[in-house]
Amino acid sequence: MILPIYKVEKYLLRCLISIQRQTFKDYEVLIINDGSPDRSPLIAEKFCEQDSRFKLFHKENGGLSDARNYGIDRANGEYIAFIDSDDHVHKDYLKTLYEACVKNDADMSYCKFMYSYFNTGLKLPRPSTAKQGVMAKEKALNYLIRDNKFQSYAWNKLYKTRLFRDYNIRYPYMYFEDLATSSRLLHNANKLAVCSKHLYYYEKRFGSIVGTMNMEKITDYWRSALAQRNYFEYVGEFEKYKPSIMKFAKKVRSINVYSIIRQHVLNFDFRKMRYNLDTNDDIYRYITSDEYVAKGSVPEIPYKLIQPGRKDRTSKEKKYKI
Repeated sequence: MILPIYKVEKYLLRCLISIQRQTFKDYEVLIINDGSPDRSPLIAEKFCEQDSRFKLFHKENGGLSDARNYGIDRANGEYIAFIDSDDHVHKDYLKTLYEACVKNDADMSYCKFMYSYFNTGLKLPRPSTAKQGVMAKEKALNYLIRDNKFQSYAWNKLYKTRLFRDYNIRYPYMYFEDLATSSRLLHNANKLAVCSKHLYYYEKRFGSIVGTMNMEKITDYWRSALAQRNYFEYVGEFEKYKPSIMKFAKKVRSINVYSIIRQHVLNFDFRKMRYNLDTNDDIYRYITSDEYVAKGSVPEIPYKLIQPGRKDRTSKEKKYKI
């Protein structure tokens, strides 16, 4: 299990205890300290002293993708699972996912999740119509790409380690890195085993990526959609998944329209709103164009969105509070 930590001292002990209480015992936990400036590394260090299955690694801050990749390169087990350190898991999380893979000879397994609220202890199941059993890869991929029934989150799944190693799959350094990666992993897996239980508890807190969307994150949301098109073009299977890829691109366009308008309203700056909305449409047309040519890596968006927000006042304006 790979556990990146960064500024999570409030939640970390709960997460570590939930892992330690797993009914499945044969595992290792690679705790990746991504240059966290708070007490998180100290909490992790003390926990590792009590349980030899937990191992702490220190690295300079490079972001979530860099921390996950650091762990992937050092994992020793046959399977890899990820957990975000502000979240926690049910005691049967690993056992259920592992048994689903072994029983069904599947390279990946998936479980449902709940929203968790730290301050109240409330847990609410995330609605899902996914049914227990095994799903053929093509069907599962269409659901995953559309963000329908299955989501691309890294953390509520178990993966054969070979999927990362044999196909050189790593998380790109961007927001929404899961969206750009999970479809590649599933495409190279033989099938997906589905567990209908809610075994992962995702912490809902202020400051999530979606809740703090700015133009950089909006652009990376587009990059995640482009990454999926680019990958399936590159491996020659775009036509097979084209309806799902186009549907997801349409969804991204709609969500980004809302996010762009919200950014301008929050900043009380409407000077470039029309430009940003038009650019959003330009990006959509670029991603869905019949003339798109695939590249060998996660491509950049050839259009730039402008972050709203008026510049600081001049020193004279500040002095007289104009």
